[in-house]
Amino acid sequence: MIDHMGVLVKDFDRAARFYEAALGTLGYHRGMAGSGVLQLVDDTDSVWIEQAAPDASPAPCHIAFRAKDVQGVKAFYRAAMDRGGSDNGEPGPRPQYGPNYYAAFVHDPQGNNIEAVFPDYQA
Repeated sequence: MIDHMGVLVKDFDRAARFYEAALGTLGYHRGMAGSGVLQLVDDTDSVWIEQAAPDASPAPCHIAFRAKDVQGVKAFYRAAMDRGGSDNGEPGPRPQYGPNYYAAFVHDPQGNNIEAVFPDYQA
């Protein structure tokens, strides 16, 4: 179980808008916030969006967030795309990952591969 994670970004304002919209569809809401830092929380964990140092070059990462249903995956994808994400896999079944795996993938404005997954999908 993950308690919290951090994502370093170069363009904090753009990333904050992206993550707040995309993760808002999955039940996350604004927690603590300050200059160059934003915490998004749900019932069990939190995600920290943090401004990277000017000379830093954060490596892209892959983060998968669990959705409650197929509609949550679709809402995540739409919100992410509306806030500057780029397509990395439209919502749909992913049988290569398992028989009940339904997911959508987007690249955030930093280039991170962000996924929403509903692992209990029944076709």
